[in-house]
Amino acid sequence: MTFERRVIMSLSEIKAMVFECNSCKSRTAIMPEKLETVPKECPDGHIWQSKFGLEHTDYIFMAFITSLKQLRAPREEKTGFKVFLEFEEPSRQA
Repeated sequence: MTFERRVIMSLSEIKAMVFECNSCKSRTAIMPEKLETVPKECPDGHIWQSKFGLEHTDYIFMAFITSLKQLRAPREEKTGFKVFLEFEEPSRQA
């Protein structure tokens, strides 16, 4: 018999969006309610180019941030459903 363990959370349980620098791996965490734009640099000063490429990833990130804020508002009474995210349980590596 195989058992799978998963983590299920609602959008309201998201505590922060974490941005990790590709250069130095430093991270910055911002609560969704306080996130107005994508950070322009990491805590160590490496510049992040979010307006790179034809698809303008800055727009994609901002669309995600805006959608997350709107979906976190209590809407289940009107829609008749709630949204949850499901993740694999983190592996226990030492």
